[in-house]
Amino acid sequence: MNTDDLIASLGADMTPVRPGLLTNGVMLGLASGAVLTVMLFAALWGVRSDPAAIYSDMALFAKTMLPLALGTMALPWMLAQARPAGQSRVRHALWALPAVLVLLVAATLIATPAPAWPMALQGKSIMTCLVSIPALSAPILAGLLVALRRGAPEHPMRCGMVAGLTAAGFAAAVYSLYCIENSPLFYGTWYTLAILCVAGVGAIAGRVTLKW
Repeated sequence: MNTDDLIASLGADMTPVRPGLLTNGVMLGLASGAVLTVMLFAALWGVRSDPAAIYSDMALFAKTMLPLALGTMALPWMLAQARPAGQSRVRHALWALPAVLVLLVAATLIATPAPAWPMALQGKSIMTCLVSIPALSAPILAGLLVALRRGAPEHPMRCGMVAGLTAAGFAAAVYSLYCIENSPLFYGTWYTLAILCVAGVGAIAGRVTLKW
């Protein structure tokens, strides 16, 4: 058998992949995980007692919108990473989010007397934050990783990391509706740390589950 015949025989039984199969699967995994996250949130956390304050204060609004933007912007980057040699320009735009956060923190430092900085940073719920965001991220991350197995990421670890950023962004936005801490010093530090922890878990999980 010559080379052309071998190639033809190998490709004879191949079934074309349906267009949108990966994207639809990822969106289904995201939706399924998000439903579980919202159910978990409703059962164990719940919305803070003054939800109207979130929309009347820019710092509180940013506490929800910044992680929501992270999840939304990381999603197309993750889909690109799930394909061989996939590229997404969105990853560059993600740098706008920490830039906005730095501006908020700087404005808070200017407006807050220096003796009050430690209290604003520590708040009253560091451990609650560091446990809650990863816990709420878990169903979303699991759903995404299952769906991403339909893809063929060139860098499984990186793909898993971006899946972690996606899951943690959405989960942190949900958790922010419960969180009683109002200072950008608090959520800029502890939300970021929790999100990075989830991204690290996603990277490790991606290395194991997304190899092909």
